[in-house]
Amino acid sequence: MKKTSFFIAAALAIASCGGNHQNANDPLAESGRTQRTENLLTNLIALGDSSVYLFGHHDDTVYGVGWEADYANDSTIGIKSDVKGICNDLPAVLSFDLGYIELGEDKNLNGVPFDRIRKEAINHFDHGGLITLSWHPDNQDADKVADFLNTLETPYGVRVPVVLRLPDATKDEWKKTVKCLKEKGVVNALYAYSSNDNGNYMEHYPGDDIIDLLGLDIYCDAPEGDTTQVAAYAEALDKQLTIIRDIAKEHGKAMALTETGYEGIKTTDWWSNILAPVLAKHPVCYVLIWRNNHENPSQYYAPYPGHPSTNDFVRFYNDPRTLFLHDVNGLYLKK
Repeated sequence: MKKTSFFIAAALAIASCGGNHQNANDPLAESGRTQRTENLLTNLIALGDSSVYLFGHHDDTVYGVGWEADYANDSTIGIKSDVKGICNDLPAVLSFDLGYIELGEDKNLNGVPFDRIRKEAINHFDHGGLITLSWHPDNQDADKVADFLNTLETPYGVRVPVVLRLPDATKDEWKKTVKCLKEKGVVNALYAYSSNDNGNYMEHYPGDDIIDLLGLDIYCDAPEGDTTQVAAYAEALDKQLTIIRDIAKEHGKAMALTETGYEGIKTTDWWSNILAPVLAKHPVCYVLIWRNNHENPSQYYAPYPGHPSTNDFVRFYNDPRTLFLHDVNGLYLKK
């Protein structure tokens, strides 16, 4: 293990069913959510109060630059990853999108089967990682979202906690969605509000009674060789995280960098000299880089084996402040 784990557990509360094939205990907290879901929130807040943060990558284990997983073969679940190909470790956070589930499709808007997303999420949870789900819907019918969340259950009877984010939802759409999920018995979701508008960040905020985590979506779009625009991204990131930090403190919420990245990673020091120094200044619990699109070789946000920023990413990986899957233990345990 490259660094000391942030979470140390004396015993695993998430126990497998063992020889007697009995389900594990999965109690509800006073909030009505599972105790593990509440423990996750507590631990995300604790991460924000520390000097470390979880690293995440969208669709990391289902496709990457030049490859796509064999969705019909369960033995490939959680195996291949562009990130793992560099540092022999998976991101601590896996992210997937539920877009098209509201239409009754069996694959999401990026062509990933929902059944595979379910299996990837359960597998990542079993290995101690965090799962975040975004939903970019064609309509606001959340029934099938609720049905999907209710199927996120391990073979030993534990419902998998997730962080759900509705990036483009209005205040009313947020309230309608969460109301539907609760009415359909969803007890394993935390809710993350995010925006890329620092001028009116709270415009669509549905309220403290709904939201658990505040996030920021911001990307670097600098042309190759344009160091001025890269520096401008770092400055904007710092400024907007400061704004959200103050709002999160006022509202008693965790905060995260819920979407970011530099398409094509056009500078070799992006990780250690651009992104990491800004994150070191702010109480983020996780940072999520967007996807490596296997259908478009120029659209990627995490490095892959042979990419010019590989050595710098290894430095980022070895930074004691970054947590990957091998560094995380007890994320769902009560401390």
